Amino acid sequence: MENRAHAIVAVAFLLVFSLGAVVVYYWLANRQHEPLAYTIVTTESVGGLSPESEVRFKGLLVGHVDSIGFDPRDRARVVIRLRLRADTYVTQATYAEVAPQGLAGGSVLELKLGPGSRAPLATSSVRPARIPMRAGVLGLLVSDAPAVLQDLKRVLQSANEVLDQANRRHLAASLAQIDAATRRLTAIEARLPALIDGVQRSVAQSHALLADSDRLAREAQTPVRNAATLEASVQALAASSRQLSERLNRQSVPEFNALSESLQRTSRQLDQLLRELRARPQSVIFGPAQPPPGPGEPGFSGHQQEPQP
Repeated sequence: MENRAHAIVAVAFLLVFSLGAVVVYYWLANRQHEPLAYTIVTTESVGGLSPESEVRFKGLLVGHVDSIGFDPRDRARVVIRLRLRADTYVTQATYAEVAPQGLAGGSVLELKLGPGSRAPLATSSVRPARIPMRAGVLGLLVSDAPAVLQDLKRVLQSANEVLDQANRRHLAASLAQIDAATRRLTAIEARLPALIDGVQRSVAQSHALLADSDRLAREAQTPVRNAATLEASVQALAASSRQLSERLNRQSVPEFNALSESLQRTSRQLDQLLRELRARPQSVIFGPAQPPPGPGEPGFSGHQQEPQP
């Protein structure tokens, strides 16, 4: 009887142990997909966020905001508790930004990766890991707005100082000059087509002139060749002339000298005859006078003188 009781207890224990093992297995398996808890502590504005606001990473929905409230230890800070999917890529370099969503005015919490370690950020429900938060684009604009307004104010003051009355007159004169130059450019632009046509005609005439010059150059080659032939003929004629002159000099110089001597003798005789005719013109009728008798000739007289003309 006792053996049967012990067997029943042992079987019951095995059944309870097996059922517990199955429950633990399913509990552990479901816990792998349980959302992970993270917190954000920031002094930045979280306008637009509310519980159940979406948390996105690379544009994908990875969780929701669990709660938003002030930090009990520092009321100037805001604490945001998140629930993210277990497969969300959260590392030591992950940070969060508040990003506007559409035109409805709502916002989402955007997770981003910055420079730093890519080691996973360990967390638990008892001690949630803290994700830092940075100012978004709107936050930067809001924080920089006073400085931008101051810069704009200084720019406007500088513009007022630059655009005083004298500079405004100068600017008006410059604009008038620009307007006049624009009108002149418009007039020049209107004359450009005619000028371009003239240039095109000039280019065409230049091409025709070059063609005519080429033709004339080809035609001028024939007179040049003829001139070369004529020059050769003239050179040959000159050589022949030199040879003939040399030949005439060799043959005619003696005869010319003899003729010159004969002409000289004849000239002397004619000169003598003319002197005699001037002295005794009657000799043309009576002939030349007889010379007086010399010594020993009849009629010679020692005192006889030559008759005067």
